[in-house]
Amino acid sequence: MKDLAEYLTPGEIGSADALQPGQGGILREGLSKVAIYRSKDGQFLRRSAVCTHMDCIVHWNAFEQCWDCPCHGSQFAPDGEVLNGPAVHPLGKAKA
Repeated sequence: MKDLAEYLTPGEIGSADALQPGQGGILREGLSKVAIYRSKDGQFLRRSAVCTHMDCIVHWNAFEQCWDCPCHGSQFAPDGEVLNGPAVHPLGKAKA
């Protein structure tokens, strides 16, 4: 049940501006959590923070530079594309 509680907690960062180039973090926007990555050139990549396998909230893995799902080990590239399953679909688009 811990994983479901993550839907209610605040984000890891207060704003995208808190991220340095090459960093990612989870931001709460209303009722949603958004996975935001700031690329080396300063561009922001925004995806839903909800894993497409079992709906757990992903977390930024600074060592491997990817999004990790704590539930079943799926990994996603900074742009949300699947790197390792069991997820087969990329992270969804962040709601505007």
